[in-house]
Amino acid sequence: MIVANFGSAPWTSAGENLAYILPFSVGVCVIILHMFSFLLSYLMKVRLSLKMIAQSLILAFIFGGFIDLFLYLHQLVYIPGDMFMRGLYLFVGLNFIAIGVSIYFQAGSIYLPTDYLLKAFGKLMKNYTVGNIFFTAVPLVISIVIILYRSEMTGIGIGTLFFMFGLGFLMDMYNRLIRIRNMEVRSSD
Repeated sequence: MIVANFGSAPWTSAGENLAYILPFSVGVCVIILHMFSFLLSYLMKVRLSLKMIAQSLILAFIFGGFIDLFLYLHQLVYIPGDMFMRGLYLFVGLNFIAIGVSIYFQAGSIYLPTDYLLKAFGKLMKNYTVGNIFFTAVPLVISIVIILYRSEMTGIGIGTLFFMFGLGFLMDMYNRLIRIRNMEVRSSD
């Protein structure tokens, strides 16, 4: 979605905008935002074990590293220029994200730090719909402040809206199509 340049997921958009004012790559800025979300979760009284925090941060580092790797590879191979190809990138990107998140949530062992923040906002608001509004407001405010400072729009666009309002629909669809079986070992009596 970053390569399509039609807007990204809110947290990725904030990472894109931070990369313009900090001397770091988008992936590193996303990692910084994940650490910031842990701080916010802690301030909202979310209690996590040190093991869970370590695993989540490792996942955040891997996630940020893959963002940088794929952005680098796209720079070497191909950057879509025309609207059709950019739209195709956006469509394919949204679907891959929905597939990945569906599998990721079904596997359910380790979550990214931002997922704990979403849980904290849902618990605080006693409603995940309202909690999600506050959860997505955090990176959007970061992006908007940087956009206003730079006087240049980056990372927020139609893709951001599709992500915010369409990803749930796509995830529901892929959750019906993709099932990860719980591999339990059953003992015979």
